[in-house]
Amino acid sequence: MKTVTTNLAEVVQLSENMIKSTVVVPYVIEVEDIKEHIQTVHQHFGKNIYYLSDSRQLKSSSAAARKYLAEHGRILAAAIIVGSALTAMVANIFISFNRPSYPNKIFNNEADAIAWLVEQGAKAPKA
Repeated sequence: MKTVTTNLAEVVQLSENMIKSTVVVPYVIEVEDIKEHIQTVHQHFGKNIYYLSDSRQLKSSSAAARKYLAEHGRILAAAIIVGSALTAMVANIFISFNRPSYPNKIFNNEADAIAWLVEQGAKAPKA
């Protein structure tokens, strides 16, 4: 499967229409960083994808970055994996205040997140 590194994450194709983006930076402040990440993901994987976001390393993101992501993330659904109360708070702020137009849900583990994306219509990853 295809793997791409952006300025914010390592992105791996899990199936025909599902990717996993593992955030590798603790802070996302600049809108330009989100723009570059989205452009790279769309170039390599297209827009009609299911997005598994492993956000366990993320500690904070700016309001402007969250707003841009909610408005320009052209995906079918997003499952967000969190690993701490802080990361869960950042994810909840994104969902509650920025209200992305695509279905989204927060998870504590990858298996549950993938299962939910498959329920949403993603092709299951091959074992």
